[in-house]
Amino acid sequence: MQRTPVTSRAITSVGYDASTLELEIEFRGGRVYRYRGVPGDVHQFLLRTRDKGSYVNRVIAKAFAYSEHQGQAAEQDLVAALEASLRRER
Repeated sequence: MQRTPVTSRAITSVGYDASTLELEIEFRGGRVYRYRGVPGDVHQFLLRTRDKGSYVNRVIAKAFAYSEHQGQAAEQDLVAALEASLRRER
């Protein structure tokens, strides 16, 4: 799922798939959570609200089932580590 960077002290990026109603949130600590059954208006409000972390805690995390997800950030970290390792070997 493609995520968009957001301005937030708690959240790094947000993605949404309207066909599956899945919302994906990457937090500053690197964890990625995927919430299921999220209506599009909840996603749109998350993008507009000033306090995104609070909105996730007060509304989204309590109302929708979720799971931790190994997202794109973890994959990018792995690729960066492998590339750095290859550069050291030269």
